[in-house]
Amino acid sequence: MTESADLDRMAQEVRKAAEECGAMILQSILASDHVPAVAVDGDTFPALVKHLKPRLIYMVRTTFDAGEDVMAHFEEDELDSGLMKLAAEWTNRNGQSSRLILGLMADGVMHGIIETADWFDDFEEEAEELSGPRQQAISDAFARLQEADARKREVDEKKRFAPIVKKLIADPRFDAPKISAAKRLRLAETIFPEEDRSTLKKAVDRAISELWLVGSAK
Repeated sequence: MTESADLDRMAQEVRKAAEECGAMILQSILASDHVPAVAVDGDTFPALVKHLKPRLIYMVRTTFDAGEDVMAHFEEDELDSGLMKLAAEWTNRNGQSSRLILGLMADGVMHGIIETADWFDDFEEEAEELSGPRQQAISDAFARLQEADARKREVDEKKRFAPIVKKLIADPRFDAPKISAAKRLRLAETIFPEEDRSTLKKAVDRAISELWLVGSAK
């Protein structure tokens, strides 16, 4: 098992080995996308430093903060009630080392390791288990908002078109025998020249639907 104390010890041993060989430690991660790389055990890394005597060592040690780590995991800028509950479960780990990243270059090969405290793996696993239901809840809430917005638009449109629809239905020409949809639209444009074509087309469609409903009810 790897504990925070183990990460602290490894970091201290690497710093000591670096001091002995005059290497500079950079608190940065070495990019290795196009560089040959080999994994090194964390406990072996200090001995590797002494053997290779590199000029630069890359080391990043992260310190746990429940609130910040929860926000980072869920890519949120603030904690809601659910995330606050998760963070509260892990506040006892605040200030402890959670991950240690080590790296150095030798003969064109990157030697490195990422050591993580076992409890931090547990934290990430618990956070991941929460991600599924949380994402589903967010999706459901968004769907409800969309549905409510669609209903509101429908009500607003019906209210807006009501005077136009009423006047169209009352006009005998609108329900004349064998009248086409195109002629009904031209009639609407004649009666309501101030309205745009898109509005009148929707109003005509509504009027046709209402006439059909009235006719089917007879």
